[in-house]
Amino acid sequence: MRSVFVNSPVRLGRISRPLLSSTYRVSHSSFLQCTRCLVTQVDHSAAIPESDSGKERVVILGSGWGGYTLSRKLSPKSFAPVVISPRSYFVFTPLLTDAAGGSLDFSNIVEPVRDPHAKVDFIQAAARAVNLEKKTVLCESTVVTSGVTETPRTHEHERESEEGPETTSMRPMQEARRWEKGDFFEVPYDKLVISVGAVSKTFNTPGVRHNAMFFKDIGDARRVRRRVRECFELAVLPTTTPEMRKWLLHFAIVGAGPTGTELAASLRDFIYKDMTILYPALKDLPRITLYDVAPKVLSMFDESLSKYAMETMKKEGIDIKTSHHVEGLRWGEPGAEPPYEMDPKRCLTITTKEEGEVGIGMCVWVTGNAMNKFVNKALQDVETFPTASALLKDGTQPPPDLIKDTSWHIKKAPKVGALLVDGQLRVQLENADGKTAVLQDVFALGDNAMPETGAPPATAQATTQEAKWLATRLNNGDLQRSQPFSFHNMGTLAYIGDANALMQFPTEDDKPPKYLTGRMAWFVWNSAYLTMSMSWRNKLRIAFRWLLNNIFGRDVSRY
Repeated sequence: MRSVFVNSPVRLGRISRPLLSSTYRVSHSSFLQCTRCLVTQVDHSAAIPESDSGKERVVILGSGWGGYTLSRKLSPKSFAPVVISPRSYFVFTPLLTDAAGGSLDFSNIVEPVRDPHAKVDFIQAAARAVNLEKKTVLCESTVVTSGVTETPRTHEHERESEEGPETTSMRPMQEARRWEKGDFFEVPYDKLVISVGAVSKTFNTPGVRHNAMFFKDIGDARRVRRRVRECFELAVLPTTTPEMRKWLLHFAIVGAGPTGTELAASLRDFIYKDMTILYPALKDLPRITLYDVAPKVLSMFDESLSKYAMETMKKEGIDIKTSHHVEGLRWGEPGAEPPYEMDPKRCLTITTKEEGEVGIGMCVWVTGNAMNKFVNKALQDVETFPTASALLKDGTQPPPDLIKDTSWHIKKAPKVGALLVDGQLRVQLENADGKTAVLQDVFALGDNAMPETGAPPATAQATTQEAKWLATRLNNGDLQRSQPFSFHNMGTLAYIGDANALMQFPTEDDKPPKYLTGRMAWFVWNSAYLTMSMSWRNKLRIAFRWLLNNIFGRDVSRY
């Protein structure tokens, strides 16, 4: 596989198209001359039928576990939610590995944000900046931007944003893709919720960003699925040498957390149970290797369960390479001389400190999270202190000298860079003297936020709990009086292949863990994720597809 109000009226039915400047500032003249109606203008939207309804507009950045859940849980009587996201869908990420392994169609795990039954508005765009004083979000439309469903495969300094591999500031792509530049506009908010998630962390390992595959979104899973089939077809070509055939059918996964472990298990089932039947001449050649720098897999599980997982996966044919340090990834066979040009018709070479160079057909990188460009760059300094939105930590108004202070910036967790929120999930400001102010109308949850009262694990379970907690507090209007958010561990699940799984129940620290393993845990794994799927449509489609797989096998088409 790894959530006191400042009331202002629902403002504006129109938003401006500002001049496209590097600072994204909107001139007064451009506002007067270029005003136009939004597709989500309040008096035209099915989600917000009246502009004077008195509902607070809650702008939610992101359509993942946090944003999607919150938008569905807010009371439509009190709030008018507007989801702003580059992607027009929500992905049920626990089953993303099943989709990559051919067990499910990609449409089975996707929920559209636009739903006639939900009182939620949607704008397909990416947030570029936030003006805390004016209470507006500057956005860039992504309706025709390619690659928004995939993790960027360009280095951070080469790209301006996170919306796909084509969004790069480097030539020649910058010149060739001018049409992908979206329109800029501002969206006002009464309350803002930042739930934009995180991106894949590469630790600046040479060649990884350009050559590895990642596993965050539908496009990533589709790419993995397509590459597996591609490698098998390349391996049976008459022109492929025996050595190259062996390398092409070696699939590497870096990162032995829940996502990496479940992906290795799903690919193992797909390759050993379905692909080898179609390619009998290649039956003994496919290999799956799971790399991790840690000494064990699934480190969040108890030691005994981690050991059980390693032993079971090794019996199933998955090579476990723990305590291995990846030093590079490039195209070309082991021992080849530079230049190393990209050639998908051939193999890649992964280099580890312990083994040296090893030929592989695909490398999927699932090692951890890093903050994206929006959190790192746009949510940084505060030009003007938002006097109408911020109070000091003790709940008092800041004195004039603090308001005039120009050294305020958004408070973030050291090293990680996540937004450091208080117990009520509110974003905080900090000045050079260490003074802290709390924004009463801006919240953050999920992987891009870290509560200072105790950070929950970076899981869908934790983000969903944050979203539900925040929605309940806003609906009840008791945010100030409520206890700080507290994560409740509901148990941990992991699939390890061949209808085997692990389940660890939550226990107190001083007591031995309770758990299930094997077929019974696999049954619970299936039941839990089937139940957690958002819509009845997808619940039925997933159950029916699993039934068809048992009768006819998995989908082996390549497209």
